[in-house]
Amino acid sequence: MPDLTKQKWRSKIEAKLLDSGAEDNHRMYGERKQEVIGAMSGTVVELGPGTGVNMRYYAPGVKVIAIEPNPVMHDPLRTKAAEHSVDLEIRTLRGESLDVDDGSVDGVVGTLLLCGVDDPAQVVREAHRVLKPAGTYFFIEHVESPAGHRNRTVQKVLLRPHRWMFNGCEITRDTAALLEAGPFESVEVTEVDRGRAALWVRHQIIGTAVKAAC
Repeated sequence: MPDLTKQKWRSKIEAKLLDSGAEDNHRMYGERKQEVIGAMSGTVVELGPGTGVNMRYYAPGVKVIAIEPNPVMHDPLRTKAAEHSVDLEIRTLRGESLDVDDGSVDGVVGTLLLCGVDDPAQVVREAHRVLKPAGTYFFIEHVESPAGHRNRTVQKVLLRPHRWMFNGCEITRDTAALLEAGPFESVEVTEVDRGRAALWVRHQIIGTAVKAAC
């Protein structure tokens, strides 16, 4: 991941793109987000919340600790949180090393996150570490297109420019396998093909990972 403090103009473009796609994302995943994120209570860690597209789903009274390493995202994130009356705390950290106590939070949310971190397996371990027993990690991720699909070739061609524009986002990771091999007791993954309109990020996954109850 690049030094985000030195990529302000690129990050501003990324923020605008995230906001422009928020309603389409809501139409696609809003019901599932409301079902899972909306059921979370207590304290929730959101990893890489960006401009705050998930703020609308949190229930009243939830405390959200936002782990957002990009300072450009902080003002729009605060605006979204205020709009939806979310009790928000922003920490300028990377997901690989969280200053959150073991087993201290009720839920973890990470949407379009693991494609853009340096060490996704470590981020998953951190999400597991901070969750209370039986806690849920909710995820949506860009993933590599299936073998033999022509979109996979397009992804390989556009890997570098996409990674440059979106501050390190790699669209060819097998994130489902990474999650299933991680420390969670159970992982539920649904594969999604968003169709040609989603271009080279058409293949995604959505699901939950649950920590053991004891």
